[in-house]
Amino acid sequence: MLEEHQKGNVKELTDAHWIGGAGNAFCRREFRLSAAPLSATLKVVADPHTYAIHHWQMLPTPYKYEQWLVGGSFLKYRVFINGEMCAVGPFRAIEDGVPAMQQYDVTALLKHGGNAIAVLSRGEQKGFALSLEIVNADGSRTHVRTDENWKQRDANNVYRPVCWERQAIDQFFKGSPGPGEYHEHLDGTVYPQGWRDAGFDDSQWSSPAVSGKVLEDCEICRTPPYRLTRLRPQRVEKLGDGNYLVDFGRPVFGGIELASPQGGGAIELRLAEELQPNGHARYQTRSENCYQEIWKFTDGSEALSHMGARMFRFAEVLGWSGEFMPQSITAIAIGAPFETDQSSFECSDDRLNKVWQFCKNTVAHTTADVYTDCLTRERLAYEGDAYITMLTQFCTEGSFETARRTLAYLRHHPTWPCEWWQCYIPLFHEYLLHSGDYEFVRNHYAFLRDETSFHPLMKNGLIREFPRERHVDWPVVCRDNYEFGEANAVPNAYACWDLELLGKIATWLGNDSESKQFAEVASELKAAFNRELFDESTGLYIDSIGSRHSSLHVNMYALRFGLVPESRQQKCLEFVKSKGMACSVFTAQFLLETLFQYGEDKAAVNLMTRDGDRSWLDMINHGASATTESWLADNKPNMSWAHPWGSGPANVVVRHLFGLRPTAPGWTQYVFDPRPGGIERGKLFITTPRGRIDAGFELKAGIYQSSIQAEFDADAPKLSTTVRRPRKRAAKPQLTP
Repeated sequence: MLEEHQKGNVKELTDAHWIGGAGNAFCRREFRLSAAPLSATLKVVADPHTYAIHHWQMLPTPYKYEQWLVGGSFLKYRVFINGEMCAVGPFRAIEDGVPAMQQYDVTALLKHGGNAIAVLSRGEQKGFALSLEIVNADGSRTHVRTDENWKQRDANNVYRPVCWERQAIDQFFKGSPGPGEYHEHLDGTVYPQGWRDAGFDDSQWSSPAVSGKVLEDCEICRTPPYRLTRLRPQRVEKLGDGNYLVDFGRPVFGGIELASPQGGGAIELRLAEELQPNGHARYQTRSENCYQEIWKFTDGSEALSHMGARMFRFAEVLGWSGEFMPQSITAIAIGAPFETDQSSFECSDDRLNKVWQFCKNTVAHTTADVYTDCLTRERLAYEGDAYITMLTQFCTEGSFETARRTLAYLRHHPTWPCEWWQCYIPLFHEYLLHSGDYEFVRNHYAFLRDETSFHPLMKNGLIREFPRERHVDWPVVCRDNYEFGEANAVPNAYACWDLELLGKIATWLGNDSESKQFAEVASELKAAFNRELFDESTGLYIDSIGSRHSSLHVNMYALRFGLVPESRQQKCLEFVKSKGMACSVFTAQFLLETLFQYGEDKAAVNLMTRDGDRSWLDMINHGASATTESWLADNKPNMSWAHPWGSGPANVVVRHLFGLRPTAPGWTQYVFDPRPGGIERGKLFITTPRGRIDAGFELKAGIYQSSIQAEFDADAPKLSTTVRRPRKRAAKPQLTP
């Protein structure tokens, strides 16, 4: 497979010019076709993204600089052909300063006769450039490129960042629309009606702001572009005179399209992820965003819509005149393509069914150009968040393009927590297992070996000081009173795990000698861990040298990463079980894995299906339509209401309840080792890069019967196994060829 990160001169764009310039601009061009085309391919580039990190006051602690908050526009173009929106972008480039080129098939939008291509641009410097290559019915080719023949009109007076008529709305203490966003107080009274359609009179428009040809190298994106999804309301409720609440029933990353009210006039639009106790939209979000804008219409004008993107589920309209109909408003969601029909799970416990679907939907609805922590407050790709999001996508959808792009992006945009840096090796390990993409991982192997494993810092078997801020867990109240000190146990446990996985990667890439070296170093670290971080008096592991405190995290990670000798496992396991969910939504992933790993599948299922504090059902009961950043707002008052790092149960059900996961790159070998955890019946199917796998189990006469069938193994018989009772220790898995 080819490397995700490809740069080069795009031949079709070399004759295209940059147009649009800085700010908001309407740009358009018309052309004629003698017949409907055989094919049409659109290629678009825009100004590279800039980051606030390069422009704020420098602080003395270096890691604080690693906050890759978008400083300019997040979305820089929306392209329309004959009135239909067909392209939104661009992606954030893997390398800073490089325009990212994306490609779209627009064949179905072109027609015989007059055609129009229109672009709403939000440039930082040059704007955008595009090339439309059309293969005509007779085999000839037509090229439409941005150049001096286009027409342009300023759009800053339509997409206004400040509402001058109601300036109190735009105050800094209320919050912002988020990184890369601006308030959009739309003025439809000066909006050019019909500008996206063929036949529009643009004779009064000016020539475009041209900034030369596209001669620079561009990143050629291999990942499919954003998918546009139009969503109608699931529910509309009248809250008062001219005041309506709209529920789209799911998280939306995108914007609103709103028709004109009767007689025109100004309306107030509020967006929110959740509702206030009084039933109104909470437009000043927990994550410190503010989605409150004024839109002005003329009577009978066409619909207005956002240029940028917000994260919301609810819309509230105030000041509406006339009857408000459900068809008056549409949410236009953007996101990475996610095929929801590529997985399914159903079992005898409706609570687990609800939690699994909740977590799957979270990743389906919150994935942008790369795996992102949240799409409200930060829009950052964090390594730890990406690990869980990637596992969930792999267990619910068959593609791996977004995973590959995220890994490439993270290499150039690392974040600050120590344990997040230690997730690079697990990320590449799981990516290789799922995709079989040896070439991509081989290209990054030296980086993994030399920069992401901290084992060269070992002194007398342990890493005494780490070069990055130790995280342990987040938010702080979920650390179970962890005591920091010398040779912190949690990142040392991660270091041992990294060495184990790095050794597997080395073996798969044919580096057996290095794999052996990693095993030897891991053995040394494991011995020192047990020698210096174990408290004989309690039978538990301590947080750091000199500490007498034993947290859930240290003992759980020690078990999960295989550092605990068998003679010490039972005591540690009982301690971990006694703590319950004394950790964050993120760390819950590893807690659940640990319980399954050591035969405590009933305890794991109970944590996934319990109600009350620190549970997924509690999120749902509080009205969340995606997993939240923290268990409770009391734990983290500025938490986001849609945070895919909490999607762990979706992948844990597949990988551990069903015990279905790859053990060799590309699913060439896999394990099927169900651990039902008291669930009487369950069935699922998943889609891997090699094809579909169906699996199930059922309790009959006190004995679990399980079965599996893989479509990509055409000659493989249907497997049946019998599980008589839960195992208290991890057994050797059954490998399926």
